[in-house]
Amino acid sequence: MQALPPLPPLDSTELTQYFLLKVSFNINKPPPFRRPELADVAARAYADDAFPDLELHDQGARALAQVLHVERAGFSELELRSLAARTRLVDDVVRDFFQRHPEGLAIGLFSGPCTRFSRVDNGLLHWVDLDVPYVAEWKSRHAPQTSRYTLAAGCCACHHWLDRLAEAPDWPTLLIGVGRFSQLGAEPLSNFLTHATLRLGAGVEVLLDASPALDLRPHKQGPGYRVQIHREDGAVESFPWLKVLAEDGYPEPLGSRVRAENRAARTTSSGSTPLLCHLRLA
Repeated sequence: MQALPPLPPLDSTELTQYFLLKVSFNINKPPPFRRPELADVAARAYADDAFPDLELHDQGARALAQVLHVERAGFSELELRSLAARTRLVDDVVRDFFQRHPEGLAIGLFSGPCTRFSRVDNGLLHWVDLDVPYVAEWKSRHAPQTSRYTLAAGCCACHHWLDRLAEAPDWPTLLIGVGRFSQLGAEPLSNFLTHATLRLGAGVEVLLDASPALDLRPHKQGPGYRVQIHREDGAVESFPWLKVLAEDGYPEPLGSRVRAENRAARTTSSGSTPLLCHLRLA
């Protein structure tokens, strides 16, 4: 994919005027994050000490672990290593996007105590973390201090932020919905993919985890995969307007790592290693 020409300089308030919604919550304690989210914080916080071979460095996660009282002893080494390796892989996929679009925009969707911006920041990119109001309020106290990072508040069932994104300048955009967002279920995921396709232009990329509701199936004709939503009543919904990016389209050695991860996901029935779904709006 050919990189777009460099983007013009951005005003420090430009992203805010498109995305930032008023946060009315005022709480003095952390949100009730679930165990998987806390395990992910622990994996990132202690990766430097426990898994130096992964080269996952995250001082922000170390600080969050202290604030959230997350201790390494509360999780198995196997669980933490798996989470840290997955985080490093997703980080590198995101870095690849910004290699192609150094001044592009990423939007983290309801990612809770995520610190990905600080890990992948190239000094040029722009980032919006969208979360529910009480989480966004809490995150604002720990947010990176740069005009290229914006916190926005919304809800999973609301898609007004997509309208704001559609009105924004035509930046190369990556929507990151791995983790909690990918586990919302068939109806929210279907609504999100439908609204994103209707409101956003071609070329926007989406990164999701496969789940019981969201799956990639081989094309009946020709190579590659297609996106499907599986509903509880057995109905299956397809999205022909979403292109699944080929796993061999990444530069090496990233491509080999993505293929190995997804190969393991396809052969493991436990669901502990979800398939990484990299999509592009057609």
